[in-house]
Amino acid sequence: MSEFTAPLLSAEQLSVSVDHRMLCERLDWHVMPGQFWCVLGRNGIGKTTLLHTLAGLNRPAGGRVLIRDNDIQDIKPQQLARLRGLLAQQQADAFSSSVLSAVIAGRHPYQFGFGWDREDDRAQALQALQQVKMAGFSEHDVLRLSGGERQRVALATLLTQDPLLLMLDEPTAHQDAAAQIVVMELLSRLPGNKAVIAACHDINLVARYASHVLLLGDGQTWQGSVDKVLQPKLLQAAFGCPFEVVENGRRRLFMPVAETSSVSA
Repeated sequence: MSEFTAPLLSAEQLSVSVDHRMLCERLDWHVMPGQFWCVLGRNGIGKTTLLHTLAGLNRPAGGRVLIRDNDIQDIKPQQLARLRGLLAQQQADAFSSSVLSAVIAGRHPYQFGFGWDREDDRAQALQALQQVKMAGFSEHDVLRLSGGERQRVALATLLTQDPLLLMLDEPTAHQDAAAQIVVMELLSRLPGNKAVIAACHDINLVARYASHVLLLGDGQTWQGSVDKVLQPKLLQAAFGCPFEVVENGRRRLFMPVAETSSVSA
């Protein structure tokens, strides 16, 4: 990472609100190449809204978002699609399509006019399907996939899009335990010129795979390395319940406990 000095994404005094309710206020934050950031917080705290604002889908209530030092609102759509890609929490398919066709759609930011898909586009899509363990589904209809399978196809589409900054809303949602590991391993091993921002809910998956955490609480945020932010007192402040830490070899497991239970120091 030493060769990269400028942030891929910066939030400068960023404020985010919904229906006049302030979710995040005056956030200063930098995402560097090679980092895997997970956004944590209780349900309804604003993880998805923040992610959509960072992706340029929502205008901030204040401040601004920069990608490579350029205001995201000033970047042309095709160029923006090459810089950042967004995986939504759920996929809505309006019509039948093969899995391979859905994944090849990720190459649209690199195509011009009305030309046919190139052979290297197809090869890149097939490689992405292999990465998410869906290579055997290339000719299946997306309408016949399970929720978890469809989400992994969407992740393959994002990989085929090949942006520098990958933004994902609950990438392990609808996934079984094995698929969750596939997804998180893949995101943690992307090339060092890329960065990942993922809104997550599983603290222990975050502890295992992320490099950094942005923790959202009511009216405050905490940010930094996983070891710095994943602390019982901070988690309790964000989630509203005590946590105890269970040491499991080289890993720490964070367990929510009832208020009446004893909590380890």
